[in-house]
Amino acid sequence: MIDYIECSIALIKNNTDYLFSRRIKKPFHNHYEFPGGKIENRETPEEALARECYEELDIEIIENIYHGSITHRYDKLSVRLHIFEIIKYIGKIKPNEKQELKYINPATSNLLFLESTSRVLNRLKLRELFFITPRNINKILKQFASLDQCNSFVRLRSHDYSRTEYILAAKTLSTICLQKNIPFIIDKKFMNDLNHIKYDGIHFTSNELDELTRNEMIIRKNGYTYSASCHSLENIITANKNNFDFIVISPVIYSKYLTDELGWEKFSSLVSESNMPTYALGGLKPNDLSLCKSFGGFGVSGISRFWY
Repeated sequence: MIDYIECSIALIKNNTDYLFSRRIKKPFHNHYEFPGGKIENRETPEEALARECYEELDIEIIENIYHGSITHRYDKLSVRLHIFEIIKYIGKIKPNEKQELKYINPATSNLLFLESTSRVLNRLKLRELFFITPRNINKILKQFASLDQCNSFVRLRSHDYSRTEYILAAKTLSTICLQKNIPFIIDKKFMNDLNHIKYDGIHFTSNELDELTRNEMIIRKNGYTYSASCHSLENIITANKNNFDFIVISPVIYSKYLTDELGWEKFSSLVSESNMPTYALGGLKPNDLSLCKSFGGFGVSGISRFWY
């Protein structure tokens, strides 16, 4: 069993910018992170948030929203970050610990962020409806106009695609998604062929997860989300170890290719083993989102029942 250092962090926004603190000590000298810190014994995450914000920033938190937690494994330690968005506070922010504070737009910045901070930023990008493309993308192009731009993102599934077909489809969807501000996810299988195409994340199949050895860690590209398809507890353990940003658990209700549907109770059990947001896939529609959340999921995903 892995022991995590439990921390609370504060998201303080100014338009599109977040407040960050620059680390001055090794081993992460000059890396930026969110304000916050370690949860002390017998302290709740919210109590730690209040204490850290007062000690570091000289402010009193009046209202916040809890956005769950993410875990991240470094070489020699693991952390679980409890994420709080600060809605209202009293006082004027100042660096009580003589640290450098700076408002930064992560989307346009070339500054260095802690790996765990980048994971939080990736979580903030996630949307609750994950659309997966069918084999013929021409059938769904008109549907893009009706997608909820604030709560949807799209994966171009590589199943049955040749390399040339996938590149052409990726060019088409990348352009549409960029125009509509919809995050676009591509499959790892053809990742090296798409260096000239704009995309936001990389998806691993369950077989590709199985190919990762016990001691192997994926090499992440900065600024991209990493996701994976999971059908078993073993898949989830591998995704946890490799710091994936979210996983898709299937099949929940129905699958065209897999015979053993999980059902919601088993889905919920697998969610409890995940260190990251989870999506339910298999026989679901967008209006199943509330049901999914009641079993611990973050969002829902679908292919045919999402588009048609």
